[in-house]
Amino acid sequence: MKSIETSKVLVIDDETAILRMLAMALSRKGYQVDTADSGEKGLKKLQSNDYGLVITDMVMGSMSGDDVLENVRELKGDSIPVIAMSGTPWLMDEHQFDAVLPKPYPLKLLFEIMENMLSPTGA
Repeated sequence: MKSIETSKVLVIDDETAILRMLAMALSRKGYQVDTADSGEKGLKKLQSNDYGLVITDMVMGSMSGDDVLENVRELKGDSIPVIAMSGTPWLMDEHQFDAVLPKPYPLKLLFEIMENMLSPTGA
């Protein structure tokens, strides 16, 4: 049961090309991927699904990555790691994300971070 839940990932980004690319890359790695093109849509999915990890853009329309993180913590506590990604990484200096990726980043780095966060030992 744990492995199924931890392999389900929610990706939130207002850029369709990034959503498609990440969904395809993560699916090829064996993850079940849901996507949302806004923070609001992502939070609706989070309320009705169990995810092992959330990946969110920082700068989106009316709801920022900070807002997504705050809502994830209110809904699920610290049980779900949240990775932030942004083309403006200086906006993320003092945030409480589990990991931060400046765009662009190599997919290999994302996979390494995810594998460490989702491994049963947490190592």
